[in-house]
Amino acid sequence: MSDHGTVYEELAQKYCEKFMGKVFYFCLKKTENIHEAEDLTQDISLNVIYALSKGALPESFSAYVWQIARNRYSAWAEHKRRKREAVTGNHIADYELEDESENITDEMIRNEELSLLRRELAFIGNEYRSLLIAYYIEGKSVRAIADALSIPEGTVKSKLFRARKILKEGMNMAREFGKKSYNPQSVSFVSSGSQPSGLPWRVIQRQIPQNILLHASNNPSTVEELALELGIAAPYMEEEVEILYNATLLKKVDGDKYITDFFIMDKEAQLEIYGILRQGSLERSGLIDELVEENLQAFRGLGIANDGISDNTLKWWLVIHTVDFCVGRIKGYNSDWPEKRANGEQWGILGFEWIDPPERTVMGHNGNGNEDFMFWAYKIPDYNLWDQVSEMSFNQTILLGSILAGNRNLASLSDAEALHWKTIDGKYAHSDGDGNIIPDILAINNDQMKKLDEIIASHPNFKKIMENYQLAFDSTVKLLEKYSHSVLHKILPYCVSSQMYGSRMMTVHDEVNAEKLLLPKNPKTSVLGMHIRLS
Repeated sequence: MSDHGTVYEELAQKYCEKFMGKVFYFCLKKTENIHEAEDLTQDISLNVIYALSKGALPESFSAYVWQIARNRYSAWAEHKRRKREAVTGNHIADYELEDESENITDEMIRNEELSLLRRELAFIGNEYRSLLIAYYIEGKSVRAIADALSIPEGTVKSKLFRARKILKEGMNMAREFGKKSYNPQSVSFVSSGSQPSGLPWRVIQRQIPQNILLHASNNPSTVEELALELGIAAPYMEEEVEILYNATLLKKVDGDKYITDFFIMDKEAQLEIYGILRQGSLERSGLIDELVEENLQAFRGLGIANDGISDNTLKWWLVIHTVDFCVGRIKGYNSDWPEKRANGEQWGILGFEWIDPPERTVMGHNGNGNEDFMFWAYKIPDYNLWDQVSEMSFNQTILLGSILAGNRNLASLSDAEALHWKTIDGKYAHSDGDGNIIPDILAINNDQMKKLDEIIASHPNFKKIMENYQLAFDSTVKLLEKYSHSVLHKILPYCVSSQMYGSRMMTVHDEVNAEKLLLPKNPKTSVLGMHIRLS
């Protein structure tokens, strides 16, 4: 390293350690405004460091620093005086924009720091970007820019003044892209409600919008902050943010910041919710098992399962249904999104940061049919039971529902119906020697379902189960209040309600581990958790 380089580094370090604090208090005394003092201190420091880097070696370093400080303060005061005069009556064109004078900052921008300028232009907001490109990159004058945009020169000057300050701050900053710029994280979503427009799914299929939402979750962020986090230039980020904002997945807060308008469960929140549900699970599962066992014959007496359906098959459905019945009666439970979307639809969505959970707790519940006949299947993710015999199609559901509701036999089927029957026979139903059709899945009409739920609610264990669930629900609401921004507090009942369904798989795991629910010998022919609902 040269002698000059060594002296420069020593003096620069000396300035930062011995003088910068004193310079700030000098500026604060002169300006009487902490923000202006910070700006003026930065300007003085920039001039000192830049002059040293160019070879200035003062005999008296202290005198040198304070001379620069006084000179820069005089320039600041003169600029403020001219600006004040312009505001109080003089025409704004009577004073020169600081950016148009030959000063150290302009020299840096135009000559040595052009790459930094280009970097900052990628992360500055659209309001200023076009002006800065025209002025610094294209070299246009203020008058030319004003004419091109059909706005007053004074407006151009004021915006350039503000933009210059933003640029200066950014160029003096050690920019670091966020982790998601090189290591995108995974987030999954679940939704509910009416979605004829395809929202929200059609705007969250790609990694970029997913990571925008993940970063903005409980974290109000500007477009520039999002751009840095994901390593995407602001012009492209603005378009992505606008799409998500119009889809009502982002909401504006604090002026120019965006936050997710729905809840994304991060890893910590998910694990804590799991702990809350798991804490009372064994007690809850035991109470549910006892309730179902003691009423098994009463349930069968309702006629929802024929004699060929085993008690084990019947119990699998009853245990999971009892969980659903109880969850739906928790005080504060709300499965509906609390407000309509901008396009008139009413739907809810939840996000989940990917985790490797202690156990699987997500159980699907798929349906197919119409208002008269609906096929429902609990989708069990463990024990090779996710697909089982497969789900009934719409046509299969309507045909089997029509047969069961009308007590029809094989002879009553039309040729087209007979063809469809072949896809049902041996899977969801069968016929006896007389052509009578017998369902191999539970078949429940509205009246039977009402009586079944009355049996559940009348059992002594029901109150204890509800106390268990209420404690878990209330504890989870308090937990999510801790993890959520205030704008999301209104939707917490929806979020927590959906989380209570994690107890479905917990109960199944508890029951299987205790050998109170038995696994089928051949999962591919199994119909556990399936039923057809008749009107």
